[in-house]
Amino acid sequence: SLFAILGASSLFNTAKILQREFFGGAVDDVMSEKLAERMLKIVNGELLAMASIPLMATLMSRGIGYNESIPWQIGAGVTGFLFVGLGGKYVVEAITWKEDV
Repeated sequence: SLFAILGASSLFNTAKILQREFFGGAVDDVMSEKLAERMLKIVNGELLAMASIPLMATLMSRGIGYNESIPWQIGAGVTGFLFVGLGGKYVVEAITWKEDV
């Protein structure tokens, strides 16, 4: 699930960079402070998620938080749901972002 969140959150920055490159007009346009702050927050969150993956892997390998009564399909479904839901949210947010002029 953490990896799905990490992948989905990177879609905002990717979509904004592609949008500015191909549909934004002049390449020399300066990014607004509001957009730069938003992108920086997302990158910081991605770095936190990347740093958390080894900790989560260690906990998983030791069986901490494991529950035999939950089938693996539910865990996979939650991961897919998070990726699709958050991915859609970030792409829509990137497409509808309004620059401060």
